[in-house]
Amino acid sequence: MKRQATTFIVCLLGVVVLFGSTALAQNDIEDPNHFPGIWYRIALDEQGVYMLGDGHGYAGGTWYNYPQVDEDGWWRQWFYNGPYDANRKGHLDYAVYIKAVNANLRTQVEVRFNWTTPEWSQLGKRRPPLPCDVVTEGAESRYMQSKTLQCIENWFIGTVEPIKQHTIPHYNPEWISVDVRGYNAYVYRGAGHSSLPKDPAMGACFNAQTSHCYTGYEYECVAPYTWGGRGSDCADYLVPEPFLAPVYRFWSGTRGKHLFTFSEREKDQIIAEAGDVFEFEGVVYFALMNDQDPSCRPVHRFWSDTLGVYFYTIVEAEREKLETMYSDVWTYEGPAFYAHPEGSQPAEAVPVHRFWSDALGYHFYTISERERDKLIAEYSHAWAYEGIAWYAYAP
Repeated sequence: MKRQATTFIVCLLGVVVLFGSTALAQNDIEDPNHFPGIWYRIALDEQGVYMLGDGHGYAGGTWYNYPQVDEDGWWRQWFYNGPYDANRKGHLDYAVYIKAVNANLRTQVEVRFNWTTPEWSQLGKRRPPLPCDVVTEGAESRYMQSKTLQCIENWFIGTVEPIKQHTIPHYNPEWISVDVRGYNAYVYRGAGHSSLPKDPAMGACFNAQTSHCYTGYEYECVAPYTWGGRGSDCADYLVPEPFLAPVYRFWSGTRGKHLFTFSEREKDQIIAEAGDVFEFEGVVYFALMNDQDPSCRPVHRFWSDTLGVYFYTIVEAEREKLETMYSDVWTYEGPAFYAHPEGSQPAEAVPVHRFWSDALGYHFYTISERERDKLIAEYSHAWAYEGIAWYAYAP
């Protein structure tokens, strides 16, 4: 990482830098159970390289890197804050514990509050804005807003322990995040967040027949709507749609094979450690993170040391056959992600097509109609079309 003082100069203008043993009366207990649902943790080494991270946020506590602002960019973990609501306000209450990875070296780190704008929620993406959504600084500013929480500008530190709050007064944002960038920094604690009515007299007005809800006053709430009471929240009545996350694709020219992964950590590891073997092709589609949607099923992933390939299937009979009859060839690695089997897909889902090659000895999967048509029209001698593998969501 380039340690340029100009990168963090804005920190020194607006935030008091604290250093020493204890800035505020917190303890150093590093326990996710003390911050249920809001825990986060990340470590960046002396070069600013991501070392470790976890949390209770989106995609199993995944940290996403956004390189739009500087060379190494921000690391963000997202948390769902309920539906966007112009009649409510968002309240952020973050506790942060910062210490050096190596106490003998200087630390530079900036931590921010961050939240999505109404423009993002209007897109109906069922997820926070990911790096593939904000490839320019302009796109990032359109879909996110932020406020600096804490800065440390190249100091030797013991611990820095701020607890700070921020209110988004004009609306309740659908997603909030904790943002971290810097080097030689170990950062953890809790990203508290809530949705509050602008006026304490307002509350949720819910239609159980249509599952529509809005924030308003009691006199406005007439049948078939039900008044939830002063201060009530639509989030208490609405079940959010299952969240989506990206599926990434790699291509190995030396091996003549593709690899798919749902894991941000695995994606980053392949890029860092096997970039000479696998070319990163980006997001191919979006899939479900869990089985919250009753119409979805797990897409199982198998690996074969013998064949040197991965195999993916949503069909339970295929999974069981490989596990019981071909366990000497195929190792089951668990669900790769979740998708819709054919016949159970919602209207907005699109098919993922499956091909088999006898000559190459492996399957190929694509959501692209163009790729499908090209293989059928020009390469049918090498690729046999097997039909729709499952349904996912277009990027």
